[in-house]
Amino acid sequence: MVVLGATGRTGRLIAEEMAGTDQVLLLGRDPMALGELGERLGLATAVTTLEGLGAHLQPGDVLLSAVGPYDLVGDAVVQSAMRAAVTYVDVAGEPAFLDRVYTQHGPEAAILGTTLLPGAGYEHIPGHLVAHEALRAVGDEGRSVEIAYLTDGGLEAGGAGGRRSLVRAMSRPTTTFHRGGLRQENVGARRSSFRAAEVRHHTLSIGGAEVWTLPLHHPRLTSVDVHTGWFGPLGPAVSLSTRFAMPFRVVGGDRVVDQALRVIGDGSSAALSEGTSRVVARVRAADGTVIARREAVGGNAIVVAARLAAATADRLALRDLRDLPTGATDPIAAFGAEGVADLCSWAGMVVI
Repeated sequence: MVVLGATGRTGRLIAEEMAGTDQVLLLGRDPMALGELGERLGLATAVTTLEGLGAHLQPGDVLLSAVGPYDLVGDAVVQSAMRAAVTYVDVAGEPAFLDRVYTQHGPEAAILGTTLLPGAGYEHIPGHLVAHEALRAVGDEGRSVEIAYLTDGGLEAGGAGGRRSLVRAMSRPTTTFHRGGLRQENVGARRSSFRAAEVRHHTLSIGGAEVWTLPLHHPRLTSVDVHTGWFGPLGPAVSLSTRFAMPFRVVGGDRVVDQALRVIGDGSSAALSEGTSRVVARVRAADGTVIARREAVGGNAIVVAARLAAATADRLALRDLRDLPTGATDPIAAFGAEGVADLCSWAGMVVI
């Protein structure tokens, strides 16, 4: 297992989850930080750039990418993985990048016989699980599913890289599955609310891996909508701001924000022990009535993401490559529903 971006906030947590595991290589750009991390965890390390990544990969490896923003560097990493004939995993939550993985890189990976499993963190493994279980409970009656990622605290522990990814996620077009087909739209095109733990969470549409994959498992679906509740009462303002995403990028907004976030740096690591993450799925019948609901609850979303990614890479490394679906795939296709439930349980997420 090769962890790229091991010295970032999420990458470091992933590496800590892998401590004591054989056959792990940590990759990063900072020699001092990488060396200290490897020595503390007893894991092998190597300094690399994106251009030199391929030299550290061998056919049959599992590459877990925690380097971002994915919109900026993710495509180069995927291409390196395919050229090296390795299994690719990431913790991406950027819809525009996920779109490229499924629509551009996926077909090429299928031809090459390699596997791409994007979004293998807090977003979007639990969403696949709760949506699949809710849809399975109602059989052919389910026509649409809405999934919401909700958090209560702990997000101040986020790293600078993750925040840069969030800016790109909010300022690029996203994809939804509507009326039986994929279409692009702005983030925040729809606002809604989901009740969890007796609290109503206000959400906005953001998109996610589920829009490409759930219809493959449940062909009677006509709509898949993925929401985030991370912004709480600021949701309407965020939704409005996404309308100015194009002018924001044209005037170099990405660069300005990147520099600012680099100066601010990572958030407080103490906050990693705080917060609750919840993922809710609700299924509607053809008349719009909610007929099924499932919810998963766990600890800090950043910690959950790292645990899910580490467990995913570990299980993939144990698999015979001939048993894996090729191209851009999803957790249900790779592990089955029970396997995904095991991943979530191991990461501390409980379906209620």
